[in-house]
Amino acid sequence: MEKADLRREYKLKRSQLPASEVTSCSEQIFNLIKKHFRLHNKTIHIFLPIANFNEINTAAFMEFLFESKCTVATSITQFNPLGLTHCIIDKNTTYQRDKLGIPCPVEGVAISENKIDIVIIPLLAFDTKGARVGYGKGLYDRFLSRCNPNCIKIGVSLFEPITSISGVNKNDIPMNYCATPNKIHSFK
Repeated sequence: MEKADLRREYKLKRSQLPASEVTSCSEQIFNLIKKHFRLHNKTIHIFLPIANFNEINTAAFMEFLFESKCTVATSITQFNPLGLTHCIIDKNTTYQRDKLGIPCPVEGVAISENKIDIVIIPLLAFDTKGARVGYGKGLYDRFLSRCNPNCIKIGVSLFEPITSISGVNKNDIPMNYCATPNKIHSFK
């Protein structure tokens, strides 16, 4: 299935999930990540969810990361030109929503992509080869292409993989893993 069709289908599927199910699935996903990966003292990049899009809730996982002495980073969307910058956050960080509804740190110390050990990647759909479908702007592909080669890329999905995504190109950066509520999928 083509990326544009998957984007429409999975946005709709996700929007129809009750908030309680998204919360429960988010907990299951992050419990699997905690069990599967060594996170303590790592630099971990995490997205801040857009509530109106029913995205996976990262709040409890962020608290766990702070308690585990991790350096936690997130992105700020720049609109002109379109891109992401990254900064370190902590439990005292305050946020304001940008024009897309994404919570953004009011203040934060800048961090380079090559300093990040693990990236938690939001997505809409993924396939059995580690290709993913996001919102279609290529922001995460550009970000992931600048991460160090040893950076572990972990997608998180409310849904299990499809067999194949059509229209994947050389600029699409695949994941190393994807966590769903039931399983950690590996693409090594």
